[in-house]
Amino acid sequence: MKNIRDVLSALQWDKSNYCMRHQSDFLYLPPTYEVSQCPFCGTEALHQQIEAAEQKRCLDIERLERYRTLSRHSIIQDDTIRQANFDNFIAETEEEQLNKMLAVRVAERFIQGEVFNVWIQSPETGCGKSHLAMSILQQVNEASPQNRRTLFLDFGRTMELMRDSVGNRESMYTQNYFVTLASKADVLVLDDLGAETGDIYSDKRASEYTSNVLRSILNSRQHKPTIITTNLSGQRLLTGYREGGRFIPPMYDKKMMSRAMRKVEHILFKDTPDKRLLGF
Repeated sequence: MKNIRDVLSALQWDKSNYCMRHQSDFLYLPPTYEVSQCPFCGTEALHQQIEAAEQKRCLDIERLERYRTLSRHSIIQDDTIRQANFDNFIAETEEEQLNKMLAVRVAERFIQGEVFNVWIQSPETGCGKSHLAMSILQQVNEASPQNRRTLFLDFGRTMELMRDSVGNRESMYTQNYFVTLASKADVLVLDDLGAETGDIYSDKRASEYTSNVLRSILNSRQHKPTIITTNLSGQRLLTGYREGGRFIPPMYDKKMMSRAMRKVEHILFKDTPDKRLLGF
């Protein structure tokens, strides 16, 4: 077996060049042996290249994980929403065309880094609120150079999973899991707010548990964009109203809702019918 001296003596040293930093002659490099370099400087450069490549690999993995948040961690009841984008949103009426244009502009502003909240509201179900909300997320997810985390949470289903996790150690869907997940999203959709109570046209209020969860999520997102879709009116959300001889109270705490409506843009469907019922 060759010892280190035999290996070193077999190398082709360039005695005409000397590295003062490492106190070493230069070494001719294979395969041509026409170029020489300090072997210690070369080793340091190689280590730097390896370190830079590893940092890039870790960054690529992190960016891919952020990009995949939408598809891997979203809670979606209607699987067709997973395929929703601006291209397949059919805008037939002036209201739909206007709302699509507003949603496209929202996506562009989010991509540019603006921070504000968006409420997409309609008195009817099936108007395209969830479709537009998901379209905004898809646009941000694909266009953002930093690959921002985007997340879609059907709020009713999210609350169901949270409640089911109580006493179930095998479930990962705890309150802490969802609040943390929502807080980390760069752009979040809370879909169908109010549906978690059952009949939104009754005089029910959100439970204390639901309100606490919603408050935790909204508090964690004071400096991040949140999109909320709902069939609830502003009165039902904030002040309550009288209908006949009875008072319909606000669904949620006024202070909490007021915070969610700071720096807000509205997209309203007033006349668009439930497209899922068309043809029946």
